[in-house]
Order: sequence, then structure tokens, then C-alpha cells
Amino acid sequence: MGTLTHDGILEGAWYARHGGKVGELYTILHLPYTSMVLSYVLIGAVLSPNFFVDRLAYTLVAYFLGLGISAHALNELNARHWGVALTKLDLQIAFLLPLLGALSIGIYGVTVMYDVSNGNLLLPTVLLMFIILETFFLFAYNLNFAKGKFHNDLAFGFAWGFLPFLTSYYVHSLTMTVGVLLIGLALGATAMIEINLSRWCKDFRRKSNLTEMRLEDGSLLPISTPLLIKNPERALKLIVLVVDLFGVGLLVARLLR
Repeated sequence: MGTLTHDGILEGAWYARHGGKVGELYTILHLPYTSMVLSYVLIGAVLSPNFFVDRLAYTLVAYFLGLGISAHALNELNARHWGVALTKLDLQIAFLLPLLGALSIGIYGVTVMYDVSNGNLLLPTVLLMFIILETFFLFAYNLNFAKGKFHNDLAFGFAWGFLPFLTSYYVHSLTMTVGVLLIGLALGATAMIEINLSRWCKDFRRKSNLTEMRLEDGSLLPISTPLLIKNPERALKLIVLVVDLFGVGLLVARLLR
């Protein structure tokens, strides 16, 4: 539940915070990983041949509300992982209101796209498809639809990496290319790296501290949980940093052209 063990190991996640509702809210937002999603949005926008500051702002807000807040609140509602200070009502509000805000922005975007496309139904329909897909995975991933078949690294990479990039690119360019799809797959893979490392480290953090490891020859190797997860967790932090710097760097380069 994100508490300190007797030997000072912080369970759950390296960014977890305590201190009542504020600490739990900070923790369940998973801000380092939410920042990756927003960076995928940045990357999609700045790689588009067309770039609109207002569309980028709307897309960033929509993803922060929908995935950054609502999806994480729903996940906590479905299975309490991080504490008990936030009540069920708190989490329901944190799930519902941001979701409504994100969907409102999405529907507004569909109507604007219909107007700028001179009545071409294909363009807004594609955006609506992205919105429907993202909403589906928000529920399917966090509520373990189909006995958890959507709660895996592949679904996470698709919904939290590939789709944010692709949606953002399309919002600006109104088109899609094979090259863009390949870039989207690469970014989706970075999201899969993140969730894979994150789950592995959290599993060990939530268990009692390791004291030794038995090798195949029967010998024992002294080891502790912090030592075991030190390098994987460093890699986890680095993948967050790389994606965030890549997104911000591309944005700065675009704005300074």
C-alpha cells in the first residue's frame, strides 16, 4: 500500500508519497509516467507538417484529464494499491469529472474538424475512432475486461504510447503515413519498457526485504531488495527522462524555427 517497511524500504513505487489525501493523490497520478503520455502528445504534434498551438493545448489537457487523472483514479477504485486516505467518493469524483472534461474536449475537437473539413465526414470520424479506442482501453485496462486480457504490456503500450502519439499527429496533420505508424510503434515500445520495469520493481518493493539469493550450485549470495532493483529502477527513471526530454526538445526546436 505504499508504506515504509521496518528497514526503510518504500513499497510500491519510487515516486510514492505519504501524508494523507494529498500524498495519495500525488501518488495515484503517477506523474512521471503521465509525463510520458503528455510527451507522446508533444512528439505527435511537432512531427506533424502542420502545427497549431491551440490544438496541442487541448490535446494535452484532454490526455492529462483522461489518462493522467481519470484512468488512474479508476484503477485505484477497482483495486486499492496506494492507501486508504482517499475515500471511494473522492476517487469516483476524480474518475468521473476529468473523464467528462476529456470527452468534452474530444467531442469539441470532432465538431471543429468537421467544420474545417468542409463537411468531409471521414476526417472527424477518424478522430472520433481514436477517442472511442482510448475510452475503451481506459475501462478495459483498469477494470480487467475479458479476465484481464487487456491488462498487459501490449495493451498499455498501445493505449498509453501509440494512441496518444497517433491522435496528436492526426489532430494537426489530418493524415497518416507508414512512417508515422512506425514511429508510433517505437514510442509504444518505450511505454512497454516503462510498464515492464515498473511492475517488476513494484512487485519486489511490496514484498518483504530480500536477504539472500540461492544460486544453482547451492551457494548463497547476500543481497537486499534495494540492491536488486537499483539498476532496473535507474533504467526506469532514464526511460522517463529520455521520452520527456525528446518531447520537450522537439517542441522547443519547432517553436524556434
